[in-house]
Amino acid sequence: MEKTAEDILAERLATAKTVGLVGVGKLGTRLRELAEKQGVKTLLCDPPRNLDEATELGESFFSLWGNGMGGCELTGEGLETFLPLDSLTAADVICIQVPLTDEKPFPTVGMITADWLSKCRPDTCIICFSSREVVAEDVRGDSRIHFIE
Repeated sequence: MEKTAEDILAERLATAKTVGLVGVGKLGTRLRELAEKQGVKTLLCDPPRNLDEATELGESFFSLWGNGMGGCELTGEGLETFLPLDSLTAADVICIQVPLTDEKPFPTVGMITADWLSKCRPDTCIICFSSREVVAEDVRGDSRIHFIE
């Protein structure tokens, strides 16, 4: 019997040391809680999450985003630390749960590219809860990427 993406996620969370979360809304927050409950370190990438608080940083804030899904290291009371997407490539497991959009400043269509995948470790497991279109078409068949249907 073939393993589902859910099975793979459960197995990998049980042995992971680091989980990268791209999108930290309802689902990302729940995944974060599950991972941290098991003692797994989480790396967060969610550029729009603290946009209101970050706008006080002005233009320097937007220069940190890269292609629109970068990140910003913000610290202080009430602010979490969000990292650029490239900072998650060292994680054992990367979960992607973002809305599909091509609108700036944070487009998600095709944000997972061959270039980004080349920076990931060969044994990194990528679980995509989002629409398949957040993964560039030429890499959707990569064996490290598992889609939750």
